[in-house]
Amino acid sequence: MPETLQERVARLIRDSLGEPGSALPSEAELVDRYGASRNTVRAALAALEAEGLITSSQGRTRQVRKIRRWEWKMAEWEKAHNNDGDAWANTIKAQGGIPKNDLQILSIQAPADVAEALKIPAGTAIQARNRLRWVNDEPHQLSDSYFPPFVTDGNELFWNPSDLGVQGGLLAATGHKQTRWHDTLTARMPSADESQRLMMAPGTPLLIHTRVGYDAEGRPVRYMVSRMAADRVEVSYDLNTDD
Repeated sequence: MPETLQERVARLIRDSLGEPGSALPSEAELVDRYGASRNTVRAALAALEAEGLITSSQGRTRQVRKIRRWEWKMAEWEKAHNNDGDAWANTIKAQGGIPKNDLQILSIQAPADVAEALKIPAGTAIQARNRLRWVNDEPHQLSDSYFPPFVTDGNELFWNPSDLGVQGGLLAATGHKQTRWHDTLTARMPSADESQRLMMAPGTPLLIHTRVGYDAEGRPVRYMVSRMAADRVEVSYDLNTDD
């Protein structure tokens, strides 16, 4: 099927993109260069925005997007807790980034999916710790952790309003060390709220990582759901096999 004029203009602009952060020609310049109408050029640029290749103009010059992926080694990051910060923040620091956490602690009634993961009745009163995590002043991920009552009840550390750096992690420090995890990784398009909070480029999928942590008795002690813009993170695992 032959390409349309809009597709042709989008392809030509795509092939001519410069280095990340470089400015694109103005719409008027692109109209002259490709002999297309302004509406066609705008539609071609909108397509490249949806692909996450260029920034939106919003009254400013469009630029080639700068994309930095921060590595998240899922088999190792839980071990990076120390008194200087939580495991996630320490892995970002190790890569040269500046991490920041906006933390909100809530008492909620466990929704059905959270209750199922924690093996408690739906509607049970539990603690939720909701974070908006930043790297270099760019929103990086929404990370929500949920804990069953036997973990948090009567435990003042869990209700500290600031984000604590504790050697071995908060669960280990309060006698609920995780001995194994179950992870899932899925993707979908973000909601309007998620897209706005994470300042996601149009057309960028949302990567969703969930982890249930279990103690030595096999009880779930935490259910964590992390939502990330797919163009800002590289999730990796190390897998060992017994021959």
